[in-house]
Amino acid sequence: MSTPTFEQLLQTQSDNVNELLEVMESETTAIATRKAADIESCAKKKLTTIQRIQLTDAQLARCSELSTPSDEVKEQINKIKQTLEQCHSVNESNGAALQRAQLSMHKLRNLFQEAAGKNELTYDSEGQASGSRTLGTNVKA
Repeated sequence: MSTPTFEQLLQTQSDNVNELLEVMESETTAIATRKAADIESCAKKKLTTIQRIQLTDAQLARCSELSTPSDEVKEQINKIKQTLEQCHSVNESNGAALQRAQLSMHKLRNLFQEAAGKNELTYDSEGQASGSRTLGTNVKA
């Protein structure tokens, strides 16, 4: 197996970051449609793609061409960095959307617990609801 050239590595990295952006856009759709299996699948693909990006980045770092890049190489590197910035932005948005969805589910679960037994519901120091049938019934004094 031959060692990839600098140009091949740069193209691979470009392909990797474009794939990462596509996965993150798919993740956005999965979050919007609330398809848990798709969200999980995207998360796994995202992790695998990030690992490939890190591996390729380590290979590129060993290339002497990086020390004196041509204008064409600089332009390609800038495009890769811009795509990674897009990925970062989409990831932040997706993370916020997932947090909102989790909060909504938490509130919905609390409503169901309240409906199931208003007199049995207590809250802990973090505002988490829990059903407790023993509230006040095991007091000895």
